[in-house]
Amino acid sequence: MDPTYAVFFDQRKISFLSEPLRPAACRGVLIRESVHWEDFTVFIRSDKTSLAYVSKDPGRLFRQFAAMFEYVEAAGGLVSDPAGHWLLIFRKNRWDLPKGMMEKNEPARHAAIREVTEECGVDKLEILHPLPQTYHVYEAQNGTWTLKKTHWYFMQTRICCRTEPQTSEGITHAEWKHPDHLADVMQNTYGNIKELLTFARQFKKQT
Repeated sequence: MDPTYAVFFDQRKISFLSEPLRPAACRGVLIRESVHWEDFTVFIRSDKTSLAYVSKDPGRLFRQFAAMFEYVEAAGGLVSDPAGHWLLIFRKNRWDLPKGMMEKNEPARHAAIREVTEECGVDKLEILHPLPQTYHVYEAQNGTWTLKKTHWYFMQTRICCRTEPQTSEGITHAEWKHPDHLADVMQNTYGNIKELLTFARQFKKQT
């Protein structure tokens, strides 16, 4: 995934870039050099697909941006079965990966396994390696804006291939899909999930 800091708002991407990596000014990118709430609200109301904050210290700008939101942490997993198929869920009319909120003082790895088991009914899980963390922002029903950090792990189950989607969490079905045949998923998922799956496919080819 992009080595710079990145936050997603649905399909739209907010990047925090080093000064030498300043993107060319072009349609679809709104460039800012300091963090203000008004810039974010202008962005989400516009037709721009990207917002780029540019600085010699992008980490500082990212921390300033994060401070404007309520902050929560979640954990989830990309699960492979013994045949190499990946587990995807369909929730709120979008393809997604199983994940959920971490409990107080709960290690991220434990939370990721717990959430996959709860949301998909898949057990006998083993974490093989971590995946890049993702950030996304969303507006709650009460109007509060939240920044969610999700810890991701690539997992394997030794049991094939029954699933029990957690319908109480809005999951209508869960499917095992070959990683080379995800066109329908990539066309109907969130920006952070799309980048995570792209990274996982590239990593798989290199190993």
